[in-house]
Amino acid sequence: MLPLLRAFAFVAAMAAAFVFLVPVQAIARRRGWAIQHKIQTSFCRLMCAVIGIRVTPAGALPASSPRFVVSNHVSWTDIIALASLYPLVFLAKSEVAGWPVLGFLARLQGTVFVPRGSRKDIPAVNAALCGVLREGRDLVVFPEGTSSDGADALPFKPAHFDALQGYDGAAALAPAAILYTEGARPVDVGWYGDMTFLPHLWSLMKRSGVHCRIAFGEAISLEGKDRKALAAETEAQVRAMLQQMRA
Repeated sequence: MLPLLRAFAFVAAMAAAFVFLVPVQAIARRRGWAIQHKIQTSFCRLMCAVIGIRVTPAGALPASSPRFVVSNHVSWTDIIALASLYPLVFLAKSEVAGWPVLGFLARLQGTVFVPRGSRKDIPAVNAALCGVLREGRDLVVFPEGTSSDGADALPFKPAHFDALQGYDGAAALAPAAILYTEGARPVDVGWYGDMTFLPHLWSLMKRSGVHCRIAFGEAISLEGKDRKALAAETEAQVRAMLQQMRA
């Protein structure tokens, strides 16, 4: 019975969002109203509750803005979980822009899209990321480049750390680690490979309750480090936080 209630609530929430929130959010973003941030975090909290994901943060982002948040990537739910805590701009693969409903909402939030495997587009994407930082907005980058089963972090690709080198202000590089558990054990909530979205969403709603634990680490110094060194140090911190959460 509970999965059916969750499914009904999901459809009702999405319908209400398109009727009421989307027009307001579009105007708020165009005019730079602060209410856009409250709308984003409130809607993402609602989505997490509807799907059955409980989000628990450990630590916090650095106090100074803008923050360049780097995290491991498990599933699309990472986005709503993180955005339920802070108003954030995400870097996502270009396919997300075409997803039904979710793609539209991603575009509405100002998501920066990157074509998968297209090296020639990296400088333009990094320039867009710099633009977000110059606006004082906080960014989230998933440098693994793909989602996974969450068993461990995949190698971090350094390409988009160049956005920090190109930014002419002071940004905080903030590592974050995401782990999903059900009861006391890690659980796979990933949507990857040949999975289709609706069966994946239904299987998620049928679970007894998923706990999304998000750990925020100390800011990483940028001084004297190139993009490869920053990627390696951030990856090491994220892996250490994941190991600590599993323990």
